[in-house]
Amino acid sequence: MKNGDLVLLARIDNFCSLIKQCGLMDLGFSGTAYTWTNKRFTTNPTFERLDRCRGDAEWCRVFPFTVVYHLPMLYSDHTPILAIMNPNRAKPKRRFKFQNWWLTENDFHETALQAWNQVTGKPFHVRTKEMACTIKWVRKKKPLNQQLSDVESDLSILQQDLLIL
Repeated sequence: MKNGDLVLLARIDNFCSLIKQCGLMDLGFSGTAYTWTNKRFTTNPTFERLDRCRGDAEWCRVFPFTVVYHLPMLYSDHTPILAIMNPNRAKPKRRFKFQNWWLTENDFHETALQAWNQVTGKPFHVRTKEMACTIKWVRKKKPLNQQLSDVESDLSILQQDLLIL
């Protein structure tokens, strides 16, 4: 490694430390995965994500729906980055995902059956959407293995308390 390389590495380390000290995080992006190319498309092209849009916790609180776009590369070797702080459209809600462990819950079957029967005669997609909305309570429950870990932890604390007495 040359002396110039060491100086460059030290500068990179200082920059990374500054990013951490300021509490800056990458805001993500939509578009192409890279922001720079060496434009050697016929021989050995290089594509890298050099440019980023960063914000801190306060930024995310004030602009929670910020969307960052990597725009098409036209004349430069860098892609322009566009950040829209308050887009007209909020981020989409997370899609419903069924968890197999819900089937082990005592009240799941009854709750799901009630939701299913409430919309009798409706198309399948309407019935499943209704059932997904009704069983939202299940999403807030911890997985069974997490519940078991919590119980084991509580038992351990109780046993330690009994030993102290």
